[in-house]
Amino acid sequence: MEPSYFSRILVPLDGSELAERTLAPALALSEAMTSKIIFLRVIETSSLPRDPDMYQRMIERYESEVKYYLRSLQSRSLFSAINTESITAAGRPAESIINYTQKNDVDLIVMSSQGRSGVGRWFFGSVADRVLHGATCDVLLIHPQVDIDPFSYKRILVPLDGSSLAEQALEPAFELAKAVSAELLLLRAVVLPLVPVEPVLGWQGTDAVMDTDGNEARRYLLDVKRALDKSPVPTNVDVVPGPAANAIIDYADGEEIDLIVMSSRGLSGISRWVFGSVTEKVLRGANCATLVIR
Repeated sequence: MEPSYFSRILVPLDGSELAERTLAPALALSEAMTSKIIFLRVIETSSLPRDPDMYQRMIERYESEVKYYLRSLQSRSLFSAINTESITAAGRPAESIINYTQKNDVDLIVMSSQGRSGVGRWFFGSVADRVLHGATCDVLLIHPQVDIDPFSYKRILVPLDGSSLAEQALEPAFELAKAVSAELLLLRAVVLPLVPVEPVLGWQGTDAVMDTDGNEARRYLLDVKRALDKSPVPTNVDVVPGPAANAIIDYADGEEIDLIVMSSRGLSGISRWVFGSVTEKVLRGANCATLVIR
């Protein structure tokens, strides 16, 4: 059997229901790709007493509570047919997550964009931000406000900007689409051109420039699609006007997209996206899960 594309999936948890919204997507991926799920719970040490004896007693107490929580989680019937493992760590949550992935060959982190703050809890937004910026593996961010089953629509969106860096999202998106029998949608946004303040010789007007750029974008997407046409994954292309991040978010909302897969970097320049900032804006504004490819 070929190894799974995402063979080791890390699911960080803080004990809150919001953080546990990652369980269903992680389970769906594990079943589709025969992956191992590793549950990680980090004991936040920054607020513990500095007295060594008191510190050790508190750590032991928290470890006992955390291990009980993870055992009860692992024993749920929905995970009975899945290869799972539970891990505890002590330290700062984001750094602990990143360190674990680097030392244990984790392929994918599946985590919530929000959790619950308080005693023994993470403020998950901050943790998610740090993990996204520091992790060396791919990160699937789940928005807790989304209340549909994973891959209900079976539509995966891949935004592209014409660069080879952005195209690095294609392979994982393809593997996911194949595993869950989903449709792949390739999208390119065409940004409105700057209109000259003074008359410029040869300026064709905004509509003509948009038509030219739109046709070029569609040709590019069709070239990418042709390379995938012999695969078992149905693939379609679309071109939309507007600032890239807003166009991606609006398209995902309007076309019932389950998952956006995009690179963390792209190519800046004339008619290109600065992909880092686009990815950031999509992560914050999208109403569906977003997979960031390193």
